[in-house]
Amino acid sequence: MKQFQINVDSATKPLEKYWELCVGSCHGATALREDYRKQLEQCQREIGFRYVRFHGLFDDDMSVLKQEPFGTGMKLSFTNIDSIFDFLLSINMKPFIELGFMPDCLKSKPAAVFHYKGNTAPPADHGKWAWFIRTFVRHLIERYGRIEVRQWFFEVWNEPNLGGPDSSDSFFAGSMEDYFKLYQVTAEAVKSEDQFLRVGGPATSNNSWIPEMVKFCRENQVPIDFISTHHYPTDVVLGYGVEDSANFGRPTPEQLEDPEFMKAFQEKLEAFHAHLWERVDRGVVTQMTRKAVQEADGLPVYYTEWNSLAGLPSDGPFGSSFIVKTVLDGVGLAKGYSYWTFSDIFEENGMPSAEFHGGFGLLTLHGVPKASYRAFQLLHTLGDTLYEEKLSEGTLDLYTVKHAAAGALQLLAVNHHSLLHPIEEEEVQITLKGLKISAGAILKAQVERIDDTHANAIARWREQGSPEYVTKAQLEELKAASEPERETFDIPVDQEKVSVSLKVPPMGVALLTIFLT
Repeated sequence: MKQFQINVDSATKPLEKYWELCVGSCHGATALREDYRKQLEQCQREIGFRYVRFHGLFDDDMSVLKQEPFGTGMKLSFTNIDSIFDFLLSINMKPFIELGFMPDCLKSKPAAVFHYKGNTAPPADHGKWAWFIRTFVRHLIERYGRIEVRQWFFEVWNEPNLGGPDSSDSFFAGSMEDYFKLYQVTAEAVKSEDQFLRVGGPATSNNSWIPEMVKFCRENQVPIDFISTHHYPTDVVLGYGVEDSANFGRPTPEQLEDPEFMKAFQEKLEAFHAHLWERVDRGVVTQMTRKAVQEADGLPVYYTEWNSLAGLPSDGPFGSSFIVKTVLDGVGLAKGYSYWTFSDIFEENGMPSAEFHGGFGLLTLHGVPKASYRAFQLLHTLGDTLYEEKLSEGTLDLYTVKHAAAGALQLLAVNHHSLLHPIEEEEVQITLKGLKISAGAILKAQVERIDDTHANAIARWREQGSPEYVTKAQLEELKAASEPERETFDIPVDQEKVSVSLKVPPMGVALLTIFLT
């Protein structure tokens, strides 16, 4: 049994819920769906997300800018964008605007990404792109007011480091220099409408291009208000955005026609992915956040995408313990996190069908809260003061929070490790010292858990036989299995101290709340 002691008079710091700043979603057109909207409203109400970010705001399926069928003119329509932004404001949310992708009529060459074919080429004419951005921003100010729009974020593009000038199916069919030119033109266009609007980038994967971005903007007097980037635990191992990365070497057209080569290639790829997590450090997202903050050189940092990216384990206790550990270890570093994504209503590779399939979402296709969703709910209940000392031993971390409004002390125990690493159930005895409470008093307490047998709907789905399409009855069973339980009990006070024991299963999370008044 591990022994942890906490002095209630020890040093504390503010706990700002930066992880609730924003949440990601599938491309813009999905925000016109009724089920999408119901799920996002639920997330805002129960978790407190304040902004939402998505790709494809300017994709052709949004009908924003089209070439006129006869003649050389352009036809503008912000109707679908207005519908989405009106909805966000109606549920007390705001857009974290990702400026992209390229309307087909402005693209410089064929290049597209995902099932919905977002155009990812630089503009053929930067002047026309600048006109389009100025017109868009002017429309926002006229419709929503300058006070409102100044609270939004304008982020230029998405993961431009994944691609290159010769790429036809990545996020940006250009070089780093091409992106910097696009950023400069875009940022200056935004600021020309209101210099106080917040604009930033480079929105890269794997924390790439941050020092280069800062240097470019400062040397060329290009406006930049924040740094945005992304990180997933496997990014470093996979080599995302790293030039000449062998991990992402694609077969040539000739190799694709060679059965022997493709068989060997597939076997090698499967073996690599089977052992991928053996090379992922515990807490790697926090490590990379520290690095990004340092490289940003004073500019605020926003992680506009992050997730465990672990497939089916992300839908269960591994995903929830990863979330809790990551966000509490990152307090005081980044200004905002945006979890990718709130829902499995997500069609980058076409719409999925199985209720649990390792998707990015916190909610399944039909709105079943995953263990990861419950993790954000637990975090939402925390108070606003965090004890500076984190108690840790092995794979167990203990975070202590004051909840002044509830007259309570919250102890959040997390037993987490990277996948394919050894982890066991842990029992911990926690002793609170310095309590100004008479011996013999009885304190009320409660514990809420997320683990294999608590708030874990994927376990029930497997018991159902892992159906690809769930019935209405099965769906109700899954929603019931996802519901958190609250165990209440009394704790006696012994000479101004309190001791309580907890067992935390592998990848488990337990929130113990002790009411001091």
